[in-house]
Amino acid sequence: QTPPIIEMSTSPVKKFKRDYGEGHVIDDGGSAVNADHTDKETSVEVNTPSNNPPQDDADLVTSESSLPIFLYVPNLMGYIRILLSFYGLVSAIKQQASMALNTWIAASLLDLFDGIAARRLNQCSKFGVLLDILADNILRTIIWIAAIMESLKHDDERLIPKVCCWTALICLEWITMVCSQCNQANSESGHWKEFQRGRKAPFWIEAVFKNNFRSLFGIIAIFGLFVAPFGSYVWAADRLSKKTWPWRVLLDSEYAARLLIRSAYVGRLLCVLVECWLCMEYISGLIHHDTLQNKQKRR
Repeated sequence: QTPPIIEMSTSPVKKFKRDYGEGHVIDDGGSAVNADHTDKETSVEVNTPSNNPPQDDADLVTSESSLPIFLYVPNLMGYIRILLSFYGLVSAIKQQASMALNTWIAASLLDLFDGIAARRLNQCSKFGVLLDILADNILRTIIWIAAIMESLKHDDERLIPKVCCWTALICLEWITMVCSQCNQANSESGHWKEFQRGRKAPFWIEAVFKNNFRSLFGIIAIFGLFVAPFGSYVWAADRLSKKTWPWRVLLDSEYAARLLIRSAYVGRLLCVLVECWLCMEYISGLIHHDTLQNKQKRR
């Protein structure tokens, strides 16, 4: 008797991943994997059984444009954001606080449209992902630096701890970016399984990144990440004109300004916890990887 033929389905099975920002992604099972695209929540097709060759890096560039990648519209917007950030710094050095703020606000608003342009024009690229991360970090770093410069003008020793904390925030943001990019590079080079230890993300990490930051904790974190440097500079820049949009309402009420800035610092503290967890996860993965290699050498 002929044994029954078992047909194995080859239809795509949908799996979802949740992006933790800058290359960190948590899948539905709670284990960490790396990010391939700019979308914060992506649908990944997995053929069952899998007999297809692995995709190379070229497959991850979804654009059909004939333009060079560095001339993609969203990438051009990234260049403009970086230039605006430095122009704002020059304005801050020249004591043109209102011009500096308006320039930085324009750079921040432009960040809302580069992702839309990438998807609408089908111009997504890995270079664009990296450029977007760099533009964000450069903008926030420059604003923190401007706030530090304004604070040092007051010649008050009580400001030293505050300046040190702001400097630490700058360092932490760049350390997080380096760990994230190294994490993604390791996964592409085939080392990810050695780095991945399968630990589930803490509940507060899940709460921040739930629904692509569309949650209470996510909104608080994003609010603090971007508003804290702005608020710090506004408070430190005593020459700021009260007639400049959109700070006129806040500066007319010192209580409202203090409330907004303190709320932003609560969100920034939440971001610090997330950044520290991401860095420690990657560093612990490196140590685990090195430990395994040392054990293999001893054998």
